[in-house]
Amino acid sequence: MILICWAFLFAGILNSHQDPLLNQPFELIFDVGKFFSELNQFLFYFLQLGVYAVIIYSLYLINRYVLIRHLLANYGVFTFVASCLIFMATLTPLLIELVLTLPINDLPQDIANLTPSGNQNIFAKYNYQFMFFFLIITTPIILAFERQQQQSKLNEIAKQQTKTELKLLQQQVNPHFLFNTLNNLYALTLTKSEHAPQLVMHLADLLRYTVYEGQKPVVLLEKELAYLKSFIELQKIRSANKYLFNLTWPDIVDDLHIAPLLLIIIVENAIKHGVEPASDSTKVTLAITINDTVLTLFCENSISTQTEKSHPGMGLCNLQKRLELLYPNKHTLTAKKHATHWQTTLTLELSK
Repeated sequence: MILICWAFLFAGILNSHQDPLLNQPFELIFDVGKFFSELNQFLFYFLQLGVYAVIIYSLYLINRYVLIRHLLANYGVFTFVASCLIFMATLTPLLIELVLTLPINDLPQDIANLTPSGNQNIFAKYNYQFMFFFLIITTPIILAFERQQQQSKLNEIAKQQTKTELKLLQQQVNPHFLFNTLNNLYALTLTKSEHAPQLVMHLADLLRYTVYEGQKPVVLLEKELAYLKSFIELQKIRSANKYLFNLTWPDIVDDLHIAPLLLIIIVENAIKHGVEPASDSTKVTLAITINDTVLTLFCENSISTQTEKSHPGMGLCNLQKRLELLYPNKHTLTAKKHATHWQTTLTLELSK
């Protein structure tokens, strides 16, 4: 576009004078009136200057795609410099010979033409100087563009890898819970328990949320909390009140948004590693509070003498990875084992 604009502007300047090359120097003016009244002459200049534009653009393409992308990238600086010198020595006189054949350069020997040297000598040093400075100027510009494009591609690849990793991590959520719930449902249907319909309803709600909302980048915090409540109600039915839940929920969430299926991991981890292995009744405390846009989740569960695990398990490890990807520098996650209980605390800066 720059070269086309240059050809258009310079053709208009030449068109504004009578035999401009024969009456040098001429003023750099653009006569709009002559542009319309002498349109044929303007096109005469414009088309020939367009040849110059095509030549310069072709040199740019050769430098970018042959000298830089192929020779410099694959064979190194020495081959690139040597190729540039050969390129200058062979191509410069050929191109000058080409532009001298244009009618605009059909001038007497003592009149300066539109070549870098301004004369008919195709081997003049100024022609080579023009080619040299053209390569000197365009090479760093091209390298800058190449670096920018390469960085954009790397960023896109990293973004796709992040999405893939998040999907893999999300797919690891709840398989243990799902299988256990189906086993409990099977047992309840065998005994024709009155709790079976409620179990099916809560399970359907959880699966619906996981399938439809769980695939979104963010969801309303209100929906995530509703999902958590359904999960806990389902656990109560499954355990026949074996688990004692002490729950604290925030009253107002102010249209806050959160990445889906984050909070459930902490509760599920507490039940899977702290509650289910126990033979006696155990207690789970869950307190979620909101301060401005910062969510704090505190979860504490009893540890039975039969509970051998002293580490947070795969669930919290996956949660930590997801938090690092989704909320860099906007979260804290701590998990500690005490003598009789396990505590997990999450703080998360949410968005509206």
